[in-house]
Amino acid sequence: MGGGNRNSQSKAERRIDRKQRREAANRQDHRDKEKAREKQIKEEKKGQPNKHKEWKRKDQNGNIILWNAIKISKTSGYILGAMAAIVVLFAISPIFEDPNYVEPERFSFAECEAIEFEDLYCIYDFKFCREYDDGGRICEYAETNPFVDLPDLGERWTPEEQDFLPPPQQWLLPLAYGTHDYVSGFAEHDEYIEPKLDEFGISFVEDELPEDKESLTKIIERLRLDLDTTQIELMEIESDLQQWNIKEAELKNDKFAAEREFEDAEDDLEFAERTYRHAQDMTIRNNDDRLEQDAAFLDYKIQVRQFTNAEKNYNAAMNLYNQGFTTHREQENKEIELNDQLDDLLEQLTEARTKLNLVFRDYQFINVNLSRTCLTLIQNELQTACPTYRDMLPLFDNTLPYISGYFVDVGYDIKRLPSPLQDHWKYYEQMTKTRVVSIDADTDLFDRGINITIEAKDFVVIERTGATDKTDSYDSSTLEQTTWHNIHVNKKCDQVSVGPDLKVIEAAILHVLNKCTTDLSEFKEVVQREPTIIPKEQSAHWQYLKWVADLVRSLHDDSNTK
Repeated sequence: MGGGNRNSQSKAERRIDRKQRREAANRQDHRDKEKAREKQIKEEKKGQPNKHKEWKRKDQNGNIILWNAIKISKTSGYILGAMAAIVVLFAISPIFEDPNYVEPERFSFAECEAIEFEDLYCIYDFKFCREYDDGGRICEYAETNPFVDLPDLGERWTPEEQDFLPPPQQWLLPLAYGTHDYVSGFAEHDEYIEPKLDEFGISFVEDELPEDKESLTKIIERLRLDLDTTQIELMEIESDLQQWNIKEAELKNDKFAAEREFEDAEDDLEFAERTYRHAQDMTIRNNDDRLEQDAAFLDYKIQVRQFTNAEKNYNAAMNLYNQGFTTHREQENKEIELNDQLDDLLEQLTEARTKLNLVFRDYQFINVNLSRTCLTLIQNELQTACPTYRDMLPLFDNTLPYISGYFVDVGYDIKRLPSPLQDHWKYYEQMTKTRVVSIDADTDLFDRGINITIEAKDFVVIERTGATDKTDSYDSSTLEQTTWHNIHVNKKCDQVSVGPDLKVIEAAILHVLNKCTTDLSEFKEVVQREPTIIPKEQSAHWQYLKWVADLVRSLHDDSNTK
């Protein structure tokens, strides 16, 4: 009596069951949307131009694709065509061979001399020519080739005829070569030839940035505009991300309220449906029964309408929350992308500004000085690898003593005297093509030129490429360690540190003479490191957790356990 059905669900159980069914329906809806999106992508791909299905087609590079399996490049096509033409030529040559053809008689060398080599076969058999790098050509008539096993002169002129050129060491540091560059061989009256520095062992580093000031200025302006735009966009996204916690709480509250309203409407609808079904099943005996039935039907219609509205509100709240969460994830990814883009733009801007500063620099004054440690060791006649000014003066210095100051012998070394002229550097500034290398340069040239400092011993500079802190050698992304041996040039190319080695000093001077564009990779070493695997039991975190577990175990009291 009044006990009810033991198997009937309570109101809370029904709500949990409906919630689970809604979650299952949402997951299914998510899967259906993903399938629809995949289908849409396939349809979009179908709308794109189909690939050629013919047995022969061409790709974007002009390569021929046969049966979508064999690719023939232009070069291989030419080779195959030539081979086919040769085969065809050999195949058809017997067909077109004239049986009455007689090969003309060849003359001997003496017979050709008698007719003054007027026969074509005489020219073909006995005329030998030699080409030279300067475009010159020498031809002779001989029985055998007279130019075999001759020394390679390079140019047409012999080394003895090249006395007008500077001595071998003077190519390095000519004082004033005017409009003629002895390194490149360029002069105003000569046709410009690409510089060939292989004989000196010099190579250049490729640089994508232009060399002219106008182009560099435009690039810097564009990079600054892109940088400002990226920063503004990043600030907006960061502001939205900071407000997400508040917005997320609001969306969750709205979703919770809509879900409660929907559940209440669902309960009311079930009650109204049962009441209406009961009213429909009862026997109408009087007018009150009919009014009860009509009231049950009206209440059922009202609850259906309220349930529909509650369901719409709940779905709308769920969609807003899902859209907000999706937008938040997209903004997080966009923030990472913009930060990476910002770093790239900053790096490009730094490189462009540095390149512009280098372009404006004339590299006219190059100062080579010993470090204080080297000077002290040489002055006290202690054992050292530092070269003396006496050693370097005939190799590198090209200053005029009566302009920059004479050198005097002080016993342990030589020393430059002060210049007899005031503002002596102005003399060199009048010669725009002059490159002045000063050994033991005075302080007046320090701020006007590039300073090369010779250290007392070999050194290794550790750096990470692209990093601000050059003391950090390890790049965790690539597992690479970069080191420079006995030479290091700063980004502005105004300070160079070298070891006590004449070869390194010469390389540094050449590097500066060529506007810091030469390849110094022979002094650079990149070591690929292997990741260090630390066992879990040896990590500090694992040992801490073990210590906590042991402490809890030691504090556990088993005296009251039954």
